[in-house]
Parts: sequence; C-alpha cells; structure tokens
Amino acid sequence: MTLLFTLTALASGPEALVAEALDANPGLAAKEAAIRELEHLAAAAGSWMDPVVATELSNVSTTAWSLDGHPMSGLQLKLSQPLPAPGVTGARAEAAEARVAVAGHALDAARVMLAAQVEQTWWSLARVRALREVTERHLALTDEFVEVVRARYEVGGAGQHALLRLGVQRDRLEDQLGDFDADDAALVAALAAALHRDALVVPPADELVLRPAELELDAWLSTAIAESPELEGWRASEAAAEAAARAARLEARPDPTVWVGYRVRTVESATDPGVDLVSAGVSLPIPVGSKRRGDAAEAAALEVAGAARSQAAASRDRIQAELSAELARWERAEDKAHTYADTLLPAAQLALDTTLSDYRVGRADFASLYQAWTTLLDLERGRLNALVDTHLTASRVHALAGQLPSSP
Repeated sequence: MTLLFTLTALASGPEALVAEALDANPGLAAKEAAIRELEHLAAAAGSWMDPVVATELSNVSTTAWSLDGHPMSGLQLKLSQPLPAPGVTGARAEAAEARVAVAGHALDAARVMLAAQVEQTWWSLARVRALREVTERHLALTDEFVEVVRARYEVGGAGQHALLRLGVQRDRLEDQLGDFDADDAALVAALAAALHRDALVVPPADELVLRPAELELDAWLSTAIAESPELEGWRASEAAAEAAARAARLEARPDPTVWVGYRVRTVESATDPGVDLVSAGVSLPIPVGSKRRGDAAEAAALEVAGAARSQAAASRDRIQAELSAELARWERAEDKAHTYADTLLPAAQLALDTTLSDYRVGRADFASLYQAWTTLLDLERGRLNALVDTHLTASRVHALAGQLPSSP
C-alpha cells in the first residue's frame, strides 16, 4: 500500500482576490474619499481673504436726516482688501499639500495591509483544505487497518484492544473534519468581507507548491526603507509638520489691509461746490497676541516633526527585526519542506508499508503498526504546514517591505 502525497491549494491563486479586494473594499474607498477632501481643501489653501465692500451714510445731520442737510454729508462707498504677509499663502498651500501626501501614504499602507490580509487568509484556507484532504485520506485508511487487524484477531493473533484503538482514532479523525469545516467557513467569510461580498464561492483545488526564499535581509531592508508606505508616511508626517511650522511662523506676521473709498456728495454752496471725494489708506495690526500665538504654533509643529522623526526610526528598527525573524522562518520552512519531502516522508511511507506487511504475517505487533501510521500522518501534516508557511512568511516579508503580493 502506498499513499499519495499530493497536497492542494485553491486553483485561482490569491492574486485575483487581492485585486478585487483592492478595488471593492469600502474601507479603502473611505480613505480615498478623505484624500479627495484634503485635495479640495489644498486647492484653496493659498487663497486670499475676501475683499470687503462697505456702504456708509456719512456725516448725516440729525436734524435733517438727508444727504443735503449738511455740507459734509455724503454717501461713502468703500472697498478694502486684507493682504497676507509675504510667503503666507505659499506656506499654507505647502502645508495643505503635505497633509494630502500623508493621507496618500496612509492609503498605500492600508492597501498593502489589506492585500497581505487577503493573501494570508487565502493561504490559511488552502492549509485547512489540504489538512482536511490528508485527514480524509487517513480516515479511509482506518478501514483497511481494521480489516487487517480483524483478520489477525479472528485467528488469535491480535487483541481486541487493537480494534478499539483503531475505532478511537477513526472517531478522532472524523471529529477533526468538523474543525476543518468550521475553519473553512470562517476563512471564506473573512475573504468575503474583505471583498465586500455577501457570499463567496471558493474555486476547486490545484497542487500546492513550495515558495523558495528570496533575497537577503539587507536587500529587503533597503526595499523597505525606500518603498514602505509606513516609513514614507512618517517621513511625510515630518515634512507636513515642518511645513505647518513654517506657515505658523509666517502667519505670526501682521496682515495689512488696504482700502479705497469714494464719497458721493450732493450739497453745493458758495464756498463748497460739493464735488465727490476719494480716500485711500492702509492699516496694520500691532502683533501683540499674534506673535505669541504664532511662536507657540511653530514650536508645537516642530515637536510633532520631531515625534514623527522618532517614530520613523522606531518603525525602521521594528521592520528590520521583523524582517530578520520572518526570513529565518521562511528559510526554516523551506528546509523543513525539503527534508520532509526528500527524506522523512519516503522513509515513513516505507516504514508503514513494511510494518503492515510484517503485521499481516505476524512479524510485527500492532503498536509498531499504529506508530508507523500516526508518524506518517504527522509528517504529512508537517510537510503541508511547512509548504504553506513558505507562502505566509513570503506574504509577511513583502508586506513589511511595503510591496503588494507577488507570484512566486
């Protein structure tokens, strides 16, 4: 008797599901809407304040209440315009655009996280289904063992405990199938939620293959430093805070206001022909409170910039440590998969076949047969876990480096 070691995964692969999730996930859509909001605000961030138009009945006599009741009476028309201090509008626009950049990197980080989540859920589902397949195969194998043991029992070559032990193992394997079904349903539901679907039908299975380890730590770290949206986000946060500090420093300067006026007069006399009058002027606030507020806002923004710089350094250290750990797990899973496939599983299969043959003719006891069988089952599951682990660690490594999933 020889068991087949074919392990399976889902046929279509995770790429299509990842692409659909990135296109349909409502959480990403919300972040995109927030970015568009910031873009609209940034487009107007450098705008000047509105000009002010004023109309005034000037110097009207309280006895006549008309424009011709006093020589100084007139209708005053006035237009004033606050002027921003030099560089303020540009600094405001720069700060607003920097906030857009921060939100963009946050969106990129969310996309990478969602893609990794979908990919890893997909591979977890592949693991569950492959484990179920292995379990079903070994569950069917119990029937063959029962027949062999019963034949020995009927001639007095085996005790009843052997049949009872096989019955317990059969029940245990059947119970594990229920766990696999529950895990399958939970993982499919998680994929459906990520894809914003009410339900998801998972396609048939194909053969599961090993994903060999890629690159070294230095290469992955360099990629992460250059491409990780998390690190880029902290750098953008630092730049945004520095832009806010520059804007606060400039806005502490007083904004002058210029105006022009035109007075329409209606009174004429021997000494005053009642001609219309024009006026113009400029006003400048005294920066008593604005200087203090500006200095405080600038100092606060610089503290935010320093915090973002520190967070970037902390994130880099964490990413380096996690990359190192994941690469070690990836290499170990690859080595284990090769060892199981090339050495342990063939030896375990040969041991089971030989022990079963010896048991049929009375040259091996049931304990040896049972141990050979359960050892093969454990090794098959171990190889499966190692194969899936190569894909799971690859997904985590790519996510840490700020990359979307890629095919092996």
